[in-house]
Amino acid sequence: MKFIIILSILLPTLSFKVMVPKFCVNCKYITEGDKCSLIPKKIKDVNRLVSGIYDVRDIEYYYCSTARDNKYMCGPEGKMYVKKDEKD
Repeated sequence: MKFIIILSILLPTLSFKVMVPKFCVNCKYITEGDKCSLIPKKIKDVNRLVSGIYDVRDIEYYYCSTARDNKYMCGPEGKMYVKKDEKD
């Protein structure tokens, strides 16, 4: 009987949170070719030297698999993940 009373007191305080994986395919930063537009890898200087501005096509990005594999980027837990339909 005491066990049931203790369980009824403790059960509501415990939270059973289910972890839902953060898939890159559902992230707003994924680009065509499965690259992460949040983490630039390299910026080509060719057009910048002429016009002084970067063109989006001059930026190379890491693949999502690389960003998720590296703990200093997005990491396996998806630190930078933002769902596609969420607003900033």
